[in-house]
Amino acid sequence: MSGELKRLKDPLYGYITIPEEYVNNIIDTAPFQRLRRVTQTSYAPLYPSSVHNRFVHSLGVYHLGCLASERIKAEITKLEIKTRFCIEKYCKLFVLACLLHDAGHSPFSHVGEKFFIDDEPGREYERLHKLLINEAGSRKSFVKDIPKDSSRSAAPHEIMSAIIGIKEYGVMLDKLDESEGREFFARCITGYTYSNRDTDSDIKNCFISLLNSKVIDVDKLDYLLRDAYITGFDTISIDYNRLIGSITIAAEKEHYRIAYYKSAVSVIENVVYAHDAERKWIQNHPVVLYEAYILRRVIDALSGHLDSDDKKLFSSEALSRKGQRFNHGIKISLLCDDDIIFLMKNGDFRELGALSEEFFDRKTRRHPIWKSESEYKAYILDLDSDISLVEDFEAIMTETAKYLSKATTDGVIDDALIAKFESELKEIESIDIPDIDEESKEIQIKNKKLILEVMKSLKAYSSDNGIECSFVILEARQFTSGFGKPDFANINIVFRTSAEDKLATVDKIVSSIQAKAKENDRDTFFYIFYKRKNGSEKLDSKDFCEKLYMKIKNLHKDRI
Repeated sequence: MSGELKRLKDPLYGYITIPEEYVNNIIDTAPFQRLRRVTQTSYAPLYPSSVHNRFVHSLGVYHLGCLASERIKAEITKLEIKTRFCIEKYCKLFVLACLLHDAGHSPFSHVGEKFFIDDEPGREYERLHKLLINEAGSRKSFVKDIPKDSSRSAAPHEIMSAIIGIKEYGVMLDKLDESEGREFFARCITGYTYSNRDTDSDIKNCFISLLNSKVIDVDKLDYLLRDAYITGFDTISIDYNRLIGSITIAAEKEHYRIAYYKSAVSVIENVVYAHDAERKWIQNHPVVLYEAYILRRVIDALSGHLDSDDKKLFSSEALSRKGQRFNHGIKISLLCDDDIIFLMKNGDFRELGALSEEFFDRKTRRHPIWKSESEYKAYILDLDSDISLVEDFEAIMTETAKYLSKATTDGVIDDALIAKFESELKEIESIDIPDIDEESKEIQIKNKKLILEVMKSLKAYSSDNGIECSFVILEARQFTSGFGKPDFANINIVFRTSAEDKLATVDKIVSSIQAKAKENDRDTFFYIFYKRKNGSEKLDSKDFCEKLYMKIKNLHKDRI
């Protein structure tokens, strides 16, 4: 790149070279500096050193993006692929997208991002997508490629990052391509590829997949490398130079897509191994999930107090330098972790009392009865050889977790909640519910009775063992390996031969790696957390599982 350059020292890559123009006009500005105050992960309860932030991660993704863009530019030249757009300019737009891909990230890593979207089923992303179109442009081709189905939408923080990136730094994008630069920038961050099937769209999609894909991209590469380094979590080695150096473009069914030369196969496997390990043993650890539970409840309570019809705590306005003024005399600008911490400590919000205490004083926190999916299964599967009964038991527990998440303020099973739930159940049984037929009403009553019996079973256990009836049940994702993803299986590998390059997909050449199929159709299981009487006594996990399982099973022999 032309112009003066600055060097920043990074523990992973050594010196990162950045144009002074980007430093002055992006990195040193307040909206980007905000990322210093947004934690990269939620792993600190498990790994105390995990205090790195989205700022250093963004610089790392930029560095890897520069390496990847240079590589793809060289391959386009070597393969003599002709495009109607300037590759050099789109390489610069791509690396700017890499630098700004987290510009609109929510506080506390991924814990807060659900508050960017709305609660109305089927319309959760409608407001965000309207903002995105407003900033990126309303070209028909772009609007057409934005998913209507929420399940196919980008992560909320990705959409918000594209919005903030364009809103704050659109002038720099316009210097490169006034007609489509903003749209391409937004597509790179959100992963919204071009549906048009022509060479230009194919090559642009290659760039997009290098920043936002389901298996391998520069974003994932940096956080896998950085998270392992900072936490000290011993994961498998990833040779990012070898991987990026093997990137090429392959023609498949008359269309171009990213591929890798055969030298990268072992590194591709290692990326998936590392991602699997981080998801299974860190992201799904109950201590990490419990801190996320506290923070979500805190943010939910704060949003409930501050949000109005025209103002939201989690919004592009609150993320901006100008900020937004809410009721209670509170003004928020450059929204980050610090704002949530300040409000948690100083806000006069009754609901935050117990949650704030748990967040700041770990001695008051609840503790998980088992600490991994493997430990839980070892106890439960030892009790019953009938897998279908175990699955029904798990379904009841996760149904209870969903109720606690949606219908309670703090999600805690205690004497007060049980009494309230019993009262609600009696009311439902005694009245006619408009627009609900008798069969639906009976199903609703039966499900509520199951939830009540879970609560009563926990209360009985607490009484028998001299502990406080104060439990939290949290859903957790059952682990499924990335090796089972179709996107992994479909990665193209290029083998050079004297006659012509041979193209093969990973699933055809890496037969030794197979992901175990799920044993049931459910994606979740659950953790239960309890309060220690004096902060130190530990429950017998096996005894707890046995008594809870057998009690619920005996109460519902017709169901499980």
